[in-house]
Amino acid sequence: MGLTLDHLIFGNGHGMKSPYFDNRLYWLVDTLRQERDGRNGRLYTYMGGFGAQLRSFEWTHPRPGERRELNGREYIAFSSTRSWLRVDAAWALVRMPPGLDEANAEIRAIKAELDAML
Repeated sequence: MGLTLDHLIFGNGHGMKSPYFDNRLYWLVDTLRQERDGRNGRLYTYMGGFGAQLRSFEWTHPRPGERRELNGREYIAFSSTRSWLRVDAAWALVRMPPGLDEANAEIRAIKAELDAML
């Protein structure tokens, strides 16, 4: 039911309209909590930048300092805002490389890995 509702609200990730623009949705499971069966995954969108790299739409705010391991990388809650019933949460990579070129390469690698999942 939750995934069906998310698809109706946010689109299916293949060209349907999202709230503000066309984007892809990725179903990612938090392996930090050993949730490997996929039932407790969430929908994320990619937003490449030096602040936050992923964005999710959830029913509740993430706990302060909450960490999730998604697709082999660890992310921490960056910010969250409530919009009507849903929470728009941004997630930042925990160990971003210190150099500008290395950080850009890491951000591009995140996007490439997410696109390879579709």
